[in-house]
Amino acid sequence: MLHTFLLDAARSDHVWSQSDCAMTIANWWRCKHGFDPGADLRGSYHTEEACLAVIEREGGMVGVVGSRALRAGALSTTDPCAGDIGVVSVHGLQFAAILGPTGRWMVKSAHGLAGYRCSPVAAWRT
Repeated sequence: MLHTFLLDAARSDHVWSQSDCAMTIANWWRCKHGFDPGADLRGSYHTEEACLAVIEREGGMVGVVGSRALRAGALSTTDPCAGDIGVVSVHGLQFAAILGPTGRWMVKSAHGLAGYRCSPVAAWRT
């Protein structure tokens, strides 16, 4: 299921508040559990600037992801495994990500998916 989801995410367009990095992990949770933890944000911003305003309002990317993970019932983990969600820091910027089967954190970008070998800032079990 994870492999297919990531392939589809890599092929899909990047659309703010539908399939950006944070909404991609919400889409993953919805795929696995049938509940959309990002429903309150879906369709609410349409530009990078508006996205950044949401992130700032919620205290950073960990705030955006963490509050929704908590609401969805996800448990924090310090030992993430494939399929878990998290926030990673890449070149000083934070992104929402899914831990892929190769051990790389997969981040949805405007160009598909990018994979990073790094430790998460925070992670939650899916």
